[in-house]
Amino acid sequence: MKTITKMIFILTLSLMFTGCATGPIKLPEKYNFDNTLEEVTEIYNFRIKSWSSIDYQSLILETNVNDYYLVLLQRPAPSLPFSEHIGVTLTVDYVKPGFDNIIVADSGGTESYIIQKIYKLKDRKQALEIQDRLKKTGR
Repeated sequence: MKTITKMIFILTLSLMFTGCATGPIKLPEKYNFDNTLEEVTEIYNFRIKSWSSIDYQSLILETNVNDYYLVLLQRPAPSLPFSEHIGVTLTVDYVKPGFDNIIVADSGGTESYIIQKIYKLKDRKQALEIQDRLKKTGR
């Protein structure tokens, strides 16, 4: 009976730790734009025109003329600020947070980073303002 009780206790602890590890990942506070920017659930008919990294965990994508998006990654990508090329996985013709990834290449190969959030930006001016704001707050 003691063995069964110990096994149930260990199983319960394991499930608790697993639940903590698989819960939603909270982004640092500097990336909280929920009250100021429009969060989007997808970008339809996605094609990159240009992109620029802001820091280790964020970048701005321009998809068409004056279509700018702030993309936040689930975890930092150490080589993002130094990368010359990125890739983006697509769910059919859509880019969706939580499903698609930014792929960053460096001298060691490629690494894939899940997109956590995407915010629609009004124009190039707002993109530059957001970029300046995030750069000022540091890593």
